[in-house]
Amino acid sequence: MLWWTEDLETGIDTIDEQHKSIFDKAKEIFDLGPESDIETVEKIFIFLMNYANNHFYEEEMLMLENSYKGFLNHRKKHNHFIEEIYRIYQKTIENSSEENLNELKVLIIDWLANHISCDDKEFITTLD
Repeated sequence: MLWWTEDLETGIDTIDEQHKSIFDKAKEIFDLGPESDIETVEKIFIFLMNYANNHFYEEEMLMLENSYKGFLNHRKKHNHFIEEIYRIYQKTIENSSEENLNELKVLIIDWLANHISCDDKEFITTLD
């Protein structure tokens, strides 16, 4: 699933808006290629880093406030995403190759198709 649909809504406006923002940014990410200028590439990574830090903080606070039993596992997935973004960023800044950009695209596809639509939905169903 690579586009926002109503079935992805959590009912929490801030979370939904944050989720929509990464879906909106996906087209720009998928349009990246070796010919993309470094400023454009950096802006994408800055967006992703800000998204991860702000969005994950809000989600994790909700999890803690609601004593979500899957918190540690969910947080590990968040941390893995952040680590991957930074790792791919370092590689891409050194060499904006198609291989590095494709690695970013695969990460985003996985995040949109699996984490938001499955892991986050699972968490939301446990809220009071």
